[in-house]
Amino acid sequence: MKILISWVAAMHDFQQENNERGKKVNLNGPTFNFHREFYNHDRHIILCRGKGEEPDPKTEVLSTELRKEFVNHDVQVYYIDVLDVIDIEEIRSKVEHYLLENHIDDDIDIFFSPGTSAMQISWYLINESSAFNTSLYQVRPGKHTKNGKPELLQIATEKSTIPLSSLMKERALGKYFEDYKITESLEPIYEKAKMIAAADSVTSLIYGESGVGKEHLANFIHQESARSGKPFVAVNCSALTDELLSSQLFGHKKGAFTGAIEDKIGLFEEAKGGTIFLDEIGDISPFMQQSLLRVIQEKKILDVGSSKEKKIDVRIIAATNKDLPSLCADGRFRWDLYYRLTVTELSLPSLRERKEDERKELIDFFIKTKKKIFKRSKQLLLDKDVYQSLLNYQFPGNVRELENVIESFYVYNGENVGIDSVPNRILEPKEENRLDLASVERRHIANVLKMTKSNAEAARLLGITVNTLKSKMGR
Repeated sequence: MKILISWVAAMHDFQQENNERGKKVNLNGPTFNFHREFYNHDRHIILCRGKGEEPDPKTEVLSTELRKEFVNHDVQVYYIDVLDVIDIEEIRSKVEHYLLENHIDDDIDIFFSPGTSAMQISWYLINESSAFNTSLYQVRPGKHTKNGKPELLQIATEKSTIPLSSLMKERALGKYFEDYKITESLEPIYEKAKMIAAADSVTSLIYGESGVGKEHLANFIHQESARSGKPFVAVNCSALTDELLSSQLFGHKKGAFTGAIEDKIGLFEEAKGGTIFLDEIGDISPFMQQSLLRVIQEKKILDVGSSKEKKIDVRIIAATNKDLPSLCADGRFRWDLYYRLTVTELSLPSLRERKEDERKELIDFFIKTKKKIFKRSKQLLLDKDVYQSLLNYQFPGNVRELENVIESFYVYNGENVGIDSVPNRILEPKEENRLDLASVERRHIANVLKMTKSNAEAARLLGITVNTLKSKMGR
């Protein structure tokens, strides 16, 4: 289809006094004039700031008058929930999302003139990217032309081979990752996170063990989205009872329960316009699962002790270290909530699953960054056996545990770190935390023996002879 799209001209499409039709629509305004002089499209989408369930009366009248005047012109109003009319990134992101969902294969003519300056710059950025089949147009009024008739002018721009929005994001990454290291195995995950950030309406579920960086990834999605200027609120769902969690998330009224001495707004309201991160979502009760399902479906919350619902505008990102499908199969987690949360999914690897080169990168990174925090003139130097002990350890607490260990080195050492500074849990790790080949082999053989009914069957699965298996079992 050939689409015309523009913002409603809040001032120039309307006038103070009624026209001859008894309406305050400006019949000589930019939108009416475009339809009168230049319209040759299949549809005109008029963008208006607001929500669809709360239509703007003036814009609805404008579209009705256009349909009456130009009976063969298909005119539709689409509401964009823009929180800040001068936030170029928010406007661009939300308009791009609408175009991606509805007009990715259409030829799109953008009527550039109506709207705020931020809206116009957003049009320019969208057009300059290579994401859509767009052209930019503006109209020169008849009073400024030689023949007295309005002229349609195309704004010529060079289109990038890479979407400009991606370039803008890339330029922002350097500063954001000053205190965080994205190693090779994380790069594709963060690339997917950028795509999720651009799709403002979707929920996300992040899988990963404790300490792998789930909150950082959620915060990255927030920072890369149109909501970056609004709050990012994180809550650990496993640390609170149902009553406290309900109060924390939804707020409560004075007297709703013992200790509720005053009204309190919840985290969903505190995160207005931003993102709420629900960590350890797999640990919440069936009652809270039902409550959250309703919030996600209805975009409304109900304060504890109140009977009046409130609308919310937040992006929801959840995280868990549990196997949610298994919990669903066991009846301990709702399938409908699971499907609502997993519109998009990301999974972060544990530290032991990353390559040795990546673990070395992280050790060196924390040694360098913690030097600034502890205000040292020189970086710590780790003895070879210290360095090797860190590489051999599985770090069940993942990146967070490694970071804490490096911090402890700075606390207890001046310049050099000897083996006596390494915690005993690393020097003498439990069997399940050892990474040396013999320990890994021992654990694997033990697991296979548990799975099988005989040594012969175990040897067959391991690809070795029974005698070799018995020898290893003896050792």
